[in-house]
Amino acid sequence: MFFHYLRYNLLSMLRTKEVVFWTFLFPIALSTFMFAAFGNIIETTEMANPIPVAVIYETEVPIFEKVVETVSTGKDAILEVKNLKEKEALNALKKGDITGIYYVNDKISLQIKGDELQETVLSGFLDEYLQRKESLTLADMEACKEKITSQGNLDNLVSYFYAILAMSCLFASFNGLDRIKGLQANLSTLGARRGVAPTKKSVIILSEFLAGLLLQFAVTSVAFLYMWKVLGVNFGSHVAQIFPILLLGSASGLSLGMFIGALKFPRTINGKMGFAVSFSMLLSVADDLCAPNIRITIEHYLPIFNRINPAALVSDAFYALSVYDTYTRYITNLCYLGAITFVLCAASYLVIRRNRYASL
Repeated sequence: MFFHYLRYNLLSMLRTKEVVFWTFLFPIALSTFMFAAFGNIIETTEMANPIPVAVIYETEVPIFEKVVETVSTGKDAILEVKNLKEKEALNALKKGDITGIYYVNDKISLQIKGDELQETVLSGFLDEYLQRKESLTLADMEACKEKITSQGNLDNLVSYFYAILAMSCLFASFNGLDRIKGLQANLSTLGARRGVAPTKKSVIILSEFLAGLLLQFAVTSVAFLYMWKVLGVNFGSHVAQIFPILLLGSASGLSLGMFIGALKFPRTINGKMGFAVSFSMLLSVADDLCAPNIRITIEHYLPIFNRINPAALVSDAFYALSVYDTYTRYITNLCYLGAITFVLCAASYLVIRRNRYASL
């Protein structure tokens, strides 16, 4: 009976045009448009050469010095540090000979002249350092240096493709909502028939979830392979480790949709779908889908939000694979995704199991 439900659910989902479009065609189309607009911009424009900057040390900060040294050496150097005094640096900034000035004291700050791509990169670099400075050591910097020159991809635009894949995982919520609709008598005639069926709800819910997960993981994997092989996006060398991210990301998105569908409000399926769309887009925007450094800003002021945002966890897992030489942070993100999936699935099951109807 379980495999009968599983097969039936897979066929049903493949015939749902809206689900196929949003979970499969839309991410591929969006990644194609984004690549056409911004692909390889760092290699072909301002980032073809290191960004000239001045660093004014008012206080010794060894970790920041090591970070700057790491990103300003080698063939993939991001910064070109000019040895200038403060007055000379200000004049150079005014003339355009340098792009920015880092002031290093108890609170590291950045002075820039405009808001073009190079200035954005300098600001993003500082934000990234401030976010992670508490956990950095000199040993970490040596490891990071090896990672930069061998396996990682510091292209600032690849984060947008991380965000697209994260959004694709969240779009599994539409599929999850469609699955849960077929379990509720007040939302569909199928739900009414299942409500009087002798099959245990746990069997039906498990088959719904696994069918949705299989389909979502498959289409998200295809979207990833399209970005990697067809568009040529550099996801680093840890390709095999990307698939667990997509699997757990899809599971969390699917469970989110099932939870929204199980809630008593909104009462109509259209209302629930509208809420799922709005909530998924909010989480995706918070994951840098529309603008850079939003996730880092949230990490500064409300870090707990990034721990419960599946999109941010998916992107951060990608980032951890690209930058770090250990799997600690990567595994931590996967554990958060697994925990979110378990909690939402358990809550959905408890709500659905307790539903009672006056008549069917």
